Amino acid sequence: MKKVFLTLVSFVFGAMVSIAQELNCSITINSDEVSGSNKDLYKDLEASLADFFNTHKWTDAVFQKEERIDITFSIYLENTSEANGGKQSGNLSVTASRPVFNTSYTTPLFNFQDKNFDFTYNSGDRLDYSEGDYDASQNLMAVLAFYVNIVLGLEFDSFSPLGGTPYFEKAEMISAAARSSEDAGWKALAKDNNRYSLISLYMDANMSNIRNVYYEYHRLGLDVMADDLNKGKAKILEQMTYLREMQRSKPFALPLQIFVNTKFDELYNLYRLDDQKVRDEVYSVVSAIAPDMKDIEKLQKGN
Repeated sequence: MKKVFLTLVSFVFGAMVSIAQELNCSITINSDEVSGSNKDLYKDLEASLADFFNTHKWTDAVFQKEERIDITFSIYLENTSEANGGKQSGNLSVTASRPVFNTSYTTPLFNFQDKNFDFTYNSGDRLDYSEGDYDASQNLMAVLAFYVNIVLGLEFDSFSPLGGTPYFEKAEMISAAARSSEDAGWKALAKDNNRYSLISLYMDANMSNIRNVYYEYHRLGLDVMADDLNKGKAKILEQMTYLREMQRSKPFALPLQIFVNTKFDELYNLYRLDDQKVRDEVYSVVSAIAPDMKDIEKLQKGN
């Protein structure tokens, strides 16, 4: 009887853990540009980071396994120095997607490259993170947690208007706590595309419309397409008008650029067979926000 009870407890606890997870997180560290780098060190770090971010409880919500948010962190190291206390520097690519209701399709939610990225790590170092706090020795964890909260903010915004505010607030807390650090990417006014600028714009009341676009685009657009394709496409096309208005009031704002970069291929596939007037409308908005985007003309040309 005792063995049966323990088996049952293990089964129930395991099920609770799998349901509690919000993230399906993948982490890769590429050190090919660093001669003589310790590949085993980075493999161990990849595994430790993935374990932490996949098992940490980030929200109070309950996610079923199929509802988890796919998020990928790709770290490309350019310099590493054991002589400098294990200082690592390079860039970080963050991508995330969420499932679309009643389909097997996942829609890209966030796609951003952070080029102001450095951290310190040596073999045997602990990995730790305190909610909303910043520890200079844990800059790697703080940066990744910052982006997890950005992604959670966009995820919850995509299901209810401004529903992601608590997670944007957590990202803002990390940014504020890190502002006095010497680590790259946190300082105000240093660059217009760093972490400070990113969260400041997402929290700016004048930019709240971009967050409402996430709701309209996803919940009232993509999520209804399984039942009514034309209704969903019309709702998404309507969002182009709001994006155009935001571009005029705050040209080339980082959240706008992230949105069109993330959604470029999706918008192309949605409207490539529509008439020229529709394709021109999508193209005019995207080209105004991100004029240097590669292959942007295909939005206008269609298939």
